[in-house]
Amino acid sequence: MIAKEIEYIYEDDDILVLHKPAGMATEGAAAGRMDIVSAARNYLARKMRNNEGGRQRNLPPYIATVNRLDAPVEGVLVLARNKRAASDISLQIKKRTTEKYYYALCFGSPAKESGRLSDTLIRRSDNGLAQVISEEEKKTINEGNITLRTGEKLSLIGGDAKEAVLEYRVVAESEKMSLLRIHLITGRFHQIRVQLSSRGIPILGDDKYCSKESREMSELIGIRNICLAAYRFEFRHPKTKKKTVFEIVPYNPHITDMLKKE
Repeated sequence: MIAKEIEYIYEDDDILVLHKPAGMATEGAAAGRMDIVSAARNYLARKMRNNEGGRQRNLPPYIATVNRLDAPVEGVLVLARNKRAASDISLQIKKRTTEKYYYALCFGSPAKESGRLSDTLIRRSDNGLAQVISEEEKKTINEGNITLRTGEKLSLIGGDAKEAVLEYRVVAESEKMSLLRIHLITGRFHQIRVQLSSRGIPILGDDKYCSKESREMSELIGIRNICLAAYRFEFRHPKTKKKTVFEIVPYNPHITDMLKKE
């Protein structure tokens, strides 16, 4: 269920920036469901028709994603409006010169108030999920297969392990919850979710990397979407090359309630 409509934050000839609501796929949504890319094309097409006196354009507006967000996650999403802008921002992300910040509302609290988490991740082919592995397990990877410490052997999506790094700081706490501000250093599949879960502080509302206790807590307080929000994205504008920063206040009421305690 999508609780909010898309909020368009900024647009020029090169980029379209929006606040993506939780529960909406960035692109490739199932039949009968709208995704962000399709909605953005429709939005730009309507504007073009209005500006041109209602005349229909033959080609749909160009739109490309540059900082994809998982469907359950809300946050700042930047779309490129031409190939040059898409290539420029994608290269910045590849070189890790962009800055991405998230809020994560967790069940429990980390051992330290702030820190840096560094892990090696794989993506399992049997269930499609990410998993933290040890250095010894990493050494067993051969031709896209791994042997886990349990003796289990499985194949990997992508065939290899990836380095995953993030920095965090606790910004608010309650009896059984903590709100973390996260600076994402690498951008791996489900990285924040699996790194926090592996340390016993799963994100509330996460039905893939949850614990029995975090699932029960989420149900008890009525959490419907994962409490993870990409609230800030910094990059160089593809045309002006000036530092550009976009920041949103999350829709998620459980996150905003905790922010009031900061």
